[in-house]
Amino acid sequence: MPNKLMNIFLAAAVMLKLGGCGIPALPSDLITAPNAVDDGDEMLTSLLAQLPDGARLLTMPDGKPNNGISYGDLDGDGQNEAIVVYEEETGRERTLKAALLMRRQEAWQIVWHGEGSGHSLDYAGIRDIDRDGAAEILLGWSLGTDVNGLDIYEWDKGTLKLQDRKGYYESTEFKEMMN
Repeated sequence: MPNKLMNIFLAAAVMLKLGGCGIPALPSDLITAPNAVDDGDEMLTSLLAQLPDGARLLTMPDGKPNNGISYGDLDGDGQNEAIVVYEEETGRERTLKAALLMRRQEAWQIVWHGEGSGHSLDYAGIRDIDRDGAAEILLGWSLGTDVNGLDIYEWDKGTLKLQDRKGYYESTEFKEMMN
């Protein structure tokens, strides 16, 4: 019996040693300073506040966060504008939408909005695709299995105008259009 009792105590000691029991950290060791608000977070919050209630920011297939938002200088004033692509649900209907926002008096304001095509976002960006020195807004929409459509908008006289629509089938074809 004493041998059995000794084995139980020995097993319990080994289990306690291997079980990771230790001294808990002091509360003062667990307290850290709060994280400062990143300007990017503040800008994102102010952009999203301009969207309709219930709007959901869309993402591109690469899955990077917030890639339904693109920045670039469209009107040549040296300040970036933002194109935000989102989904709005009204009842049983789901509509893809895009909004162009400009900073006016330190606040974002929607200056243009339009509806998207298809069922999801494939690409959103601001770049000078026609190499004329002025950036265009590019919105790529997934229309079906491997079928996509690209809407190209240009800034003209205080608003966006549809410059061209192109279809493409694969990302390689899209990359060729971008070069």
